Order: sequence, then C-alpha cells, then structure tokens
Amino acid sequence: MSGGPAGGILFLCTGPAKWEPDERRWSGEIKITRRSVSMVEFIIYGRSSCMNGIVGKYMSGQYICIPDINVGCPLSRFSDIFWNKQRLSAHMQEADAVTTAYALKALSEYLGTDWL
Repeated sequence: MSGGPAGGILFLCTGPAKWEPDERRWSGEIKITRRSVSMVEFIIYGRSSCMNGIVGKYMSGQYICIPDINVGCPLSRFSDIFWNKQRLSAHMQEADAVTTAYALKALSEYLGTDWL
C-alpha cells in the first residue's frame, strides 16, 4: 500500500494546564509516507518540530519508533492520548510527546481503527 492523503492529516494539540495559556494549544499535521498491513511510516509536524516515525505491530501489541531522536516504546490504543503521552514523555521533550500522542489519535481516526 502507499501513503495517505496528499495534504496530510491536521489535528489540534492541548498541553498540560501547568503551561502558560498561550502555549497550551497548537496545531499539527501527520503525513503518511508508507503503509502496510502491520506498519505505518509517517512524518509529524508541530510546534516547530518535524519527526519521522514508524508505528507497527509486535507480539505484545503496538510500538512507535522515532529513529532520528532515538525514541522507541510500546503504545496503547492510538486514541489513548494520556497513556501514549506518558510513555513518550519518558523519552522525549514533553511538547513533542503531546504532539505525537495527538498525531496518533488523528491517525486512528483516519485509519478508522485503534490497532494495526
């Protein structure tokens, strides 16, 4: 299979209440570059970041890998923003973790499923 929509999938992010009010909301975009039955490769844009990533299936569930910043961890359902943000925050900047969690939710809405 090939990628997703030509213009990408737009989404809105909301950061934690502890952040300044003008920094709590921002937009993002996820562009699918490759897709197969058991993986999706993509680029996430948001809050001055650009991250290439892959989500896929393995024996115990789903994972995400963002090779450019040495991040990899298990995922919950794609729409589980809280759990995915918590896992990702242990490996990357909090704003990027929030952006990635919301991008995964947008991906689940586009794919019509929470699981690969």
